[in-house]
Amino acid sequence: MRIFIGIRGKLIGCFLLMTMIPLLTVSIISYYNGKKAVEQRVIEQLTSIADLKKSELQSWLRERLLDTEVIARNKFLEAAFTSLFYVRRTADSVDSMLKSNIGREYHIRLLMYINKLKSIYKVFNEIYIIDIESGEILVSTNEDNVGKKEPDLLFFYDVLRTRGLPIKDIHYLSHTNQTCMSFFGPIHRTDSTTLFGSKILIGALILRANIDESIVPMIQNWPAMGKTGETLLVRREGEKVVFLNTLRHRKNSALEFKIPVTAINAQPSIMSSEGKEGIVKTTDYRNVPVLSAYRYLPMLKWGLVAKQDSGEAFAPINNLKRRVIILIIITTAGVITAILLIANSITKPVKQLVQGARSIAGGDLTQRIAVNRKDEIGMLASEFNKMTARLEESYSGLEQKINERTAKLKESEEKYRESINFANDAIFTLDINNVQIIDSNKKAEAISGYSKAELCKLKVWDMYPSQDKPRLEELWKQVKEEGSGTLHDINHKKKDGSITPTDISASVIEYGNKKFIQCISSNITEQKRLEQQLVRTERLAAIGELAAEVAHEINNPLGGLQNFAKMIEKEPANVQQTKEFTGLIQEGLKRVEVIVKRLTTFSKPHVLNLSYHALNNIIELSLIFMEHRMESEKVTLQKKLASQLPEVYVDFDNIFQVIINLLANAFDSMPDGGRLLIESKLCKDHDSCVQFSISDTGHEIKKEDVDKIFDPFFTTKDKGKGIGIGLAISKRIIEDHGGKISAVSSSGEGTTFTVCLPVKNNEDRL
Repeated sequence: MRIFIGIRGKLIGCFLLMTMIPLLTVSIISYYNGKKAVEQRVIEQLTSIADLKKSELQSWLRERLLDTEVIARNKFLEAAFTSLFYVRRTADSVDSMLKSNIGREYHIRLLMYINKLKSIYKVFNEIYIIDIESGEILVSTNEDNVGKKEPDLLFFYDVLRTRGLPIKDIHYLSHTNQTCMSFFGPIHRTDSTTLFGSKILIGALILRANIDESIVPMIQNWPAMGKTGETLLVRREGEKVVFLNTLRHRKNSALEFKIPVTAINAQPSIMSSEGKEGIVKTTDYRNVPVLSAYRYLPMLKWGLVAKQDSGEAFAPINNLKRRVIILIIITTAGVITAILLIANSITKPVKQLVQGARSIAGGDLTQRIAVNRKDEIGMLASEFNKMTARLEESYSGLEQKINERTAKLKESEEKYRESINFANDAIFTLDINNVQIIDSNKKAEAISGYSKAELCKLKVWDMYPSQDKPRLEELWKQVKEEGSGTLHDINHKKKDGSITPTDISASVIEYGNKKFIQCISSNITEQKRLEQQLVRTERLAAIGELAAEVAHEINNPLGGLQNFAKMIEKEPANVQQTKEFTGLIQEGLKRVEVIVKRLTTFSKPHVLNLSYHALNNIIELSLIFMEHRMESEKVTLQKKLASQLPEVYVDFDNIFQVIINLLANAFDSMPDGGRLLIESKLCKDHDSCVQFSISDTGHEIKKEDVDKIFDPFFTTKDKGKGIGIGLAISKRIIEDHGGKISAVSSSGEGTTFTVCLPVKNNEDRL
């Protein structure tokens, strides 16, 4: 039997023994065919039950409506109630009506009649009639309710008046501790002698049925219900589905148990309440897998669900599955036993190969495998031994190369760490999740005032003022999303509380398969000093230009003053001329005084008197100050002042002066009247800022002049109406507060000045 010497021959022998394949195929096909047939039968059965219960419920409702209509149209009943109704109108109360002879007689007759009706229509637990005007129960088969007010009077009246469906849907009665439905019909005024009726509504006949004694037994009675089958009634109330009957697996659930329409369980209940019908495998209100057939009853917009646990419904399938599995297990066990007997001759040498491979993997390259076989396994063992010998030869050279490479990597890492440590900027390595400082260089210790050990206990927020935290949070968010980001001109708070202006550059780095944030903080103190020096230089240049302009402005009135003085000197006796020229001299001197005062205001050093103020209050006071101009110059005002704005930390008088200047410019630009809009709100362009804007409908400022209007002595007004110093002073005041002022002008829309002021948070008040 040389065919079985090689591995191929042994494998052929094994596959020949696998006669179980046909058996498995037949078993699986039989199982799935049987499963399909059983499932179809169960689905058809449950579908039939759902259709049957829907039909029975609809028939029951129609019968009750017919019963109600027949009883309510009974002329003897209407005539008897009409008599009792008018007796009640003459009595002070229902009790006094019953105490009167005629009232008691009419009441007893009517009570006997409705008791007789109750014995005929046994489905109703209570029959009573109410006064449609007062809502009082005048007669009832439950005499304890006589004289009580009907809480659903308005509902009954509206339905009867509009001829709607005379049913009050399933509800709970606390005084009877029952879940019931109410059917009702109109009682019209009827002559007790002629039985001639009218259309005048005087009462309502109420027939109340206990759900647990009528509907529940009807819907729960179906063959093969088993231990888990049940029928549910539901209706939708807003965004929830209410269960109307007591559930088999949940006591006291009628009208109490509700589920949201978005729930993932009890889907058939939700879909049926929405007017849908079908059958589906899903989970019920217990989150137990079930087979559910659901239907919709349009008369009362009910959903009906007939369901059964999948385990019970498909029990025959599970039994079939168990039998197939047992057959497969027995067959498989027999085949495996045969295969093991044959494979034993193969596995023994293979185990030797595995043991040898484990020894080599453990580092024993002297290991050799002794397998004296002439088949493929013997050839494999021989080649395995040759491979081990070659590995032993190459291992010694590889170990030396690894040691050399490790030394180079260590040297490279030390050089990198040294370059980071002695960098000119502060470098922090941060945890990407919570910005905890993990590592830092020497410059970081110098700029922060903390030691490296102290820094590793801090988060990056701890080294910056609290008002700058929103800007930092935006930076970390950008770095996480985009991989890098920068932040300019942010104050770094040292350990001693001193402030250093810095620029931040942050990026995500990866080290050891983990991500970190590397934050580089550059000291820009020198850069800020140079910028301030440049600003001072520019201001000096502006003052030079200002001086030239002032000289020009002052020379004009001075020339006039000299002429007037000479004329007075020539004709001192001319009193009229002297008086006229004296007035002109005074006006010229006032002009010079105004120019000098404005120059002094612009040029002298300014000390701010800062405190917290409500921006809207400053605006309102400014408007009161300018109110006389609005009335005289026919300017209409519109205010849009945002409520609950944070307070600004400003010099009240300075900001007041800025608003007055801007309002005066707006009035000057509208000599023929116009509209003025002043608005305050949170600033969308800057963090922690509020802004106000003043818009007019006056003359447009030319595009080439918009950038010049804040320069000293530049003005767009007519000669003699301004010297161009107001906006320059306003700009200086706003910039001294750390804010910004800008202007936008367009043809036909006028000019808008916008002022942005920073807000300090509550921590800065402390």
